[in-house]
Amino acid sequence: MSDVWCLDLNTVNAFCWYKDIFTEIELDTLENFPIGDALQDAKVGGDGNEEGEVAANLRKTSIGWVRATKENAWIYQRLTDVTKMANEQWFNFDLRHIESLQYTVYTEDMFYDKHVDTMYKSVGLYPRKLSFTLQLTDPSEYEGGEVLIYNSHDPFPISKERGVITFFPSYTLHEVKPVTKGTRKCLVGWIHGPNWK
Repeated sequence: MSDVWCLDLNTVNAFCWYKDIFTEIELDTLENFPIGDALQDAKVGGDGNEEGEVAANLRKTSIGWVRATKENAWIYQRLTDVTKMANEQWFNFDLRHIESLQYTVYTEDMFYDKHVDTMYKSVGLYPRKLSFTLQLTDPSEYEGGEVLIYNSHDPFPISKERGVITFFPSYTLHEVKPVTKGTRKCLVGWIHGPNWK
């Protein structure tokens, strides 16, 4: 990996990022990924027992799913490799598997208000422990859409550079500010592991 950086607050790693995990051609493929399920309005409040509901005052974005199929194995393998590296270097969580990847599209006025990714009632799954977002769109193609991580009084914006993947604990408060122009696409994932001790 050509770049790695991590912000260390006290003894808890807040987040880390890597780049050059995917080539430009692979990023083009991911950015224009053919979603088997049509894009749909994102929901909030699901816990594994229920799907949640559309709540445009909290979250307004379009999503689709990149399933773990034979054709998509190369994506999951690459993400598994970088997840293991990030976890060993920074978090040291007990992790078991990656949830289906979420292909997320933000167009003008779309956003996701402050939230955490943790799910404790997932059916048949361990809780989410580690989250990541992979930037697919070049920042010159949109305005706004900053992802802010709240570790202190002042939020920290993660890198908007295309191809950067940022990891953070799923219990971390974060938000996506409204896109004011253009379209932002990203790949979002969650890694599950046994209950916290």
